[in-house]
Amino acid sequence: MVRILTRDMLETEPHAFDEMFRARAAVFRDRLGWQVDVQDQCERDRYDEAEDPVYLVTQRSSGTLTGSLRLLPTTGATMLKSEFRHFFDQPIDVDSPTTWECTRFCVHPLAGHIDQHSSRAVATELLSGLCDLALDTGIERIVGVYDVAMIGVYRRIGWRPTPLARSRPEIGDLYVGLWDVTAQNCRTLRANLSRLLEQASSGPSGARVDGGMR
Repeated sequence: MVRILTRDMLETEPHAFDEMFRARAAVFRDRLGWQVDVQDQCERDRYDEAEDPVYLVTQRSSGTLTGSLRLLPTTGATMLKSEFRHFFDQPIDVDSPTTWECTRFCVHPLAGHIDQHSSRAVATELLSGLCDLALDTGIERIVGVYDVAMIGVYRRIGWRPTPLARSRPEIGDLYVGLWDVTAQNCRTLRANLSRLLEQASSGPSGARVDGGMR
């Protein structure tokens, strides 16, 4: 199940936010080794505290979250305009009410055993929910920074970004790209998700997914 969380739900959904922020610390700091701010085992940044993000989460019937991502309008403060700006030699000018930034894309390891197959299913469910939400709300494109290792993952899931720029070599092998939001892309994602869920008992397949869009 896919759910939407907003900052005004912090008091009514404290457990969900705690799960999400703890999972982000486990993935981005502990597993991937990113330089992120972690306090009390939770990873938050200024966009969580000072901006008005929309979060998309996937949830089991038990209530446990299995994945999450964060959305911000590019007309306001974004990581691409600040933290990620120095990653690329050329300026990346993305500022449009119909383009939103996706960051902190995360498959939750704290949800229990996550093998290759189930992590891909969670990632597909997150992207399918993102595409559906964007289509329903008039968002035409999603922008995000991703590692080269995710290119094959996005291809298998069925929603590939158009690369805008590649990072400087000393930063790593990163890209900034645009995901087009179309009804066809949403249908493809839903079909691929259904196929993955039907194959859930057949064992691990595909590449493990931890963090997607940074």
